[in-house]
Amino acid sequence: MTRRIPFSTWQMALAVTLTVMPTLASSQAGPPPGAPQGPPPGLQLPPGASGGPPPGAPPPVELTPAQKIVAALPPPGPGGLPPRPPLPADAVMPSADPRDLQGTWVHDKALEFRNQKDMYGALLPYTMEGAKVLSRRVNSLKVGKPFINASAICRPPGAPWQHDLNFPFQVIQTRDYAEFIFEEYHGRWHIALDGTRTPLPAGAPYMGRSVAHWDGGTLVVETSDFKQALWLDVDGTPFSASGKLVQRIRKVSDGGAVPYLEIVTTVIDPTYYTAPWSMIRSFAWAPHQAVFAEYNCEEQVGDPSVRGDAGLVPEPKD
Repeated sequence: MTRRIPFSTWQMALAVTLTVMPTLASSQAGPPPGAPQGPPPGLQLPPGASGGPPPGAPPPVELTPAQKIVAALPPPGPGGLPPRPPLPADAVMPSADPRDLQGTWVHDKALEFRNQKDMYGALLPYTMEGAKVLSRRVNSLKVGKPFINASAICRPPGAPWQHDLNFPFQVIQTRDYAEFIFEEYHGRWHIALDGTRTPLPAGAPYMGRSVAHWDGGTLVVETSDFKQALWLDVDGTPFSASGKLVQRIRKVSDGGAVPYLEIVTTVIDPTYYTAPWSMIRSFAWAPHQAVFAEYNCEEQVGDPSVRGDAGLVPEPKD
């Protein structure tokens, strides 16, 4: 039987190694104090031009105190993209119906260890509490004592992190509900398409309670009532149990032969962010990966020959 170390363990180890790299403060907060403001030496400007910003350019954005804390953190590790088998020439294609999302999909971009900017390139709007939590988690990696998170103990990590992993997932859909079933962590995301015909979970699930409606060819999913707070990524970008996620899911054809799945996730969480922010991800069509590889997270954690906490330590409570 194949034994696979929980995903977070090797990710955390890689992140610890990479945190010796320089901080992001200088790259995100503009030039350091006292740096020359004119053009680089030897640069010849056109007659009448100055070395400042072009006319009408917006002024530089002043970072909030919370954003300055986040900007000073060690940078995230570079996300890799594992090799995946090419789509066979005779592969079955997705349904032409824009409201039929069924089939197998896989995240086809490099994993982002930490969400640093939104889909428009703006820095995330942290509250001081959000900056404090992220700083604590990133610095725990730096000192080699990363905190326990859901993935390390085989708990569902929430839809954003679950989707980001470069492992396939299947969408099964009926008139009343959609199920996203993931290879990694044995994840399962239930979405009620009609709350009157499909009862929602009685308690607060790890993945939250999700209700959706169609906006043209886009499935709009609103998720709240989480069992516990989530990590939105490997480094621990925070999301509180009282927050809300709005995900817009659609199939996109950009002129190519094979459509892809697009998910725009909007994070609404006043505990950790001063305003909502959105991230965007794409997922390739992968019917040839419909047979999932074995995943034995539960056995790994329960194995007496390994540490049950995957080597991580409890996160302090505020």
